[in-house]
Amino acid sequence: MNNFKCFIIFFSIIFFSSGCSNNSPSINTLKKVDYSILQKSAFFNKKNSSFSIDSMNNKLYIQLNFKIDDLKKFPFPINTKYNDTLFKTAFNFDFFNNGQLIFSNYCSLKNTLRWVTDSSNLRNRLHISSDTINLQNDNNLQIEIPFYAFHNLKKGKQTIELAISQTVFTNDSYQKDSSGKYYRLYAVKPLLNARVKFAIDVPEIYKSIIYGQGLVLRNDSTFSPAGMDNTLWKSSYPDIYWTIRYPTNEYYAQTPYEPSTDRYTEQDTFNLYHYFKNDSIGLGVFDHDDLSRDDFLGSWQGPLKVLEKKECTQLKFDNIKSFDIKIKEEGIIN
Repeated sequence: MNNFKCFIIFFSIIFFSSGCSNNSPSINTLKKVDYSILQKSAFFNKKNSSFSIDSMNNKLYIQLNFKIDDLKKFPFPINTKYNDTLFKTAFNFDFFNNGQLIFSNYCSLKNTLRWVTDSSNLRNRLHISSDTINLQNDNNLQIEIPFYAFHNLKKGKQTIELAISQTVFTNDSYQKDSSGKYYRLYAVKPLLNARVKFAIDVPEIYKSIIYGQGLVLRNDSTFSPAGMDNTLWKSSYPDIYWTIRYPTNEYYAQTPYEPSTDRYTEQDTFNLYHYFKNDSIGLGVFDHDDLSRDDFLGSWQGPLKVLEKKECTQLKFDNIKSFDIKIKEEGIIN
């Protein structure tokens, strides 16, 4: 699959959210990760923000809260032409080890903005960009990163540096230029930046390669794919894509969708990074919809060893007549 720039905004499991998430783990179940501050800007202080790092079940939780103590004293940029104050900004998170950027397949696996491509040498760095938040309001940014994202680091204790950066402000206003096109107001003004250091114990990480070799939907007296999508402009057949869940209850990766069909014919390859030799995965098949929630077509769950036994395994489940899959085990990689 192509590599994509990692703008992680929304997934089945959510990594960033404005405001507190009801799905956040209980603070009593988390293990505090000690960190030291290497650098921070003047406004990245206890009056304006709070920061914490925790871990649980092979996951790292990084939480950044903003509550600007005095909005009048905070130097938000002002567009002098329109006299608009720019309250909104976004944050970037970059991870380093031994002074070097950490590279990982994590972002390309998690990215769902499939029309955004990045061909630069940095496309596979472990980099996360938040959604835009309004600093007038209390905001909570939470990053949830599984330890398999650090699959290029050796197992055992590793020292990580996290760079948090913010550069551009904007607001909700749109202005019209001389040609009649609308544009938003922007200003480059980095005010909230920091760099912290912490250590984690990277577990053994296994790698298996998943080869998706196509699927066909049922078409019988109990289920027909015809008419699933009602539209005037194309076939009424579903726009099929499939997903991997790892652990079995969490989103891991997905394919692009194949439009207006009763079968998915693309050949997809995914690297699966996991913690145990005899792990299990989940598969899901869906009908993509631009205007509403995607329709569920079927799901399967089972151990990797079942799928490793044959050159190709043909699964049958729910509304799926056949799902052809192959898995190759590569063992521990760190």
